Amino acid sequence: MIHPNSPYKRIWDLFVFVCITYFAIEVPIRLVFHYKLSAGVNYFERAIQVVFGIDVILNFNTAILKDRLLIHNRKIVTKSYLRSWFLIDFLSAFPFDLFGGFFFQYFGITDSLKILRLLRSVRVFELFKSLRLLALGADSDDRFKLVEVINPMTFRLIFFVYWTSLFAHWVACGWIHLGPEFLPDKDITTRYIRALYWSVTTLTTIGYGDITPVTNRQTVYTMGVMILGVGIYGYVIGNIATLLSNLDVSRVTFQEKLNTIDSFIKYKKLPPNLANRIRSYYVNLWENKHGIDESEIWDNLPSGIKIDVSLFLHNHLISVVPFFKNAPDELKREVVLELKPAFYMKGDVIFKEGDVPHNMYFLSKGHVEVIKEKTGELLATLNSGSFFGEMSLIDDSLRTATIKAGSYCDVYTLGKDRFAEILKHHPEFAKYIQSISKERKKNQSTKKKSKTKT
Repeated sequence: MIHPNSPYKRIWDLFVFVCITYFAIEVPIRLVFHYKLSAGVNYFERAIQVVFGIDVILNFNTAILKDRLLIHNRKIVTKSYLRSWFLIDFLSAFPFDLFGGFFFQYFGITDSLKILRLLRSVRVFELFKSLRLLALGADSDDRFKLVEVINPMTFRLIFFVYWTSLFAHWVACGWIHLGPEFLPDKDITTRYIRALYWSVTTLTTIGYGDITPVTNRQTVYTMGVMILGVGIYGYVIGNIATLLSNLDVSRVTFQEKLNTIDSFIKYKKLPPNLANRIRSYYVNLWENKHGIDESEIWDNLPSGIKIDVSLFLHNHLISVVPFFKNAPDELKREVVLELKPAFYMKGDVIFKEGDVPHNMYFLSKGHVEVIKEKTGELLATLNSGSFFGEMSLIDDSLRTATIKAGSYCDVYTLGKDRFAEILKHHPEFAKYIQSISKERKKNQSTKKKSKTKT
């Protein structure tokens, strides 16, 4: 069975969509103008019908999705297809023109049967839905996750423009069919363009009145198009308004937050320097994270996905720490779940020399400066991907240097208490950490003794 979300199936769906669009445009024009096709175009249309026939066969051999379950059972797939799209697909693929004599003899119709190909246009709804989705992968043989390729609002707008254009084309062809005397002295192209002009002006409720109905049938037809036009006009206005209001929701939310912060600053009468630091913090937060509240998203994720996302985002951060390199994978999974995001502005002191340690830090973005507090000497500069304060997880010694943010810093912290809880589940690794702590204390005492002798 073919996977419905395989890349090849998506490409095939796109190809079928283009073929359907061709017939949806060409068949109505041929029915109202009664022109003959060249041999080359006839072969082309026959090839498209073959494509439709192949598509019917493929649909019988394509697994289906029900409640995010992928069903491969051929009997269930066949029943589902026969109850849904099979009749429409079959009528649009069947070569009625090859059996023209039979249908003319018994039904008195031949070319009119070509309009059955328009039934295939209804499948565009299904194909649009299919083209919106892309398979991310499978976490088992029968379940997988899907993601929308295009923003839903943008996709709705594209879908609306497509169907409105196609409907305007059909209305124009209907106008020509009802009025064979419409511009009889003009060529086919001019007649069609003028009919399409009438269709668009009527559907958009503009209606200049330069082309008006003459017969009763045209009048009734025009009234129906006008009623549909009112609905389309309202739908257009509503969609455009919604699209503009949702074009950048996060930016609007961020601007509202800035306005609230400005009101807070004025109410509390904060000094300019402090006020600018607050504003800079939120501006940097927007530029680096686009106003996304990572903690809120994190809290709403189910635990299984949260672990996988944590490993993907943070595994490279903890892997550079020497004592984590030999850690078991289960411990790493627990550690990444305990990482908490934190942000610092340029000049912020993350911790000072002599402070009691509580956290280890992983630097995701920005750079920090390691400074000797007493002399003000710059000992080192740490960049993205670095870590510091790791000894707080091993022993109780005070901070040996001051760490200051040299730019906007996006960091993750691992609490000492949380790490101690994790070690309880991994006694072997806990012994390894204790051995590192003893070795470090031994080295420190050795250094102190050497300094005392000198």
